[in-house]
Amino acid sequence: MRPVLACFAAMLGFYAATPAAAQVLRDCDTWEASARNLMAPPEVAVRSFANGAVRVMGLDTVEPALAWAHLLITHPLPDEPFPGCVLISETGGLGFGGLRMEALSARYDPVRGLTLTVPVGATDGVSTTWRDLVVTVNQATGRVSLK
Repeated sequence: MRPVLACFAAMLGFYAATPAAAQVLRDCDTWEASARNLMAPPEVAVRSFANGAVRVMGLDTVEPALAWAHLLITHPLPDEPFPGCVLISETGGLGFGGLRMEALSARYDPVRGLTLTVPVGATDGVSTTWRDLVVTVNQATGRVSLK
């Protein structure tokens, strides 16, 4: 068991040492996207935009302890009766070291779509380095992109 723990610690050490790590968009068919992982309190963790068509949810998977936070977005898909869903995590599927849903901001540009900005953290076990995660949701195309 010790080699496994050492490997995991090394992996987290690498992850935490790269605060500017890239993010990845994934499908919501993962264990991280489960409703049981919704951050508390829900009135802060769930935000709606575009008359409720776009919903943004903060998720807390608890483990791994330094990479517990994910962002889930549901959004309209053109010509589909059901919404699309995207999960945003750090590269490799690990979560962020923190997520400040209370600081989430949004702005709308008719050409680009809805741009969301939320502070995400990378933790090294001692301190957290914060940066802005910028996500654009284009309802016309159904495309979600990261800046």
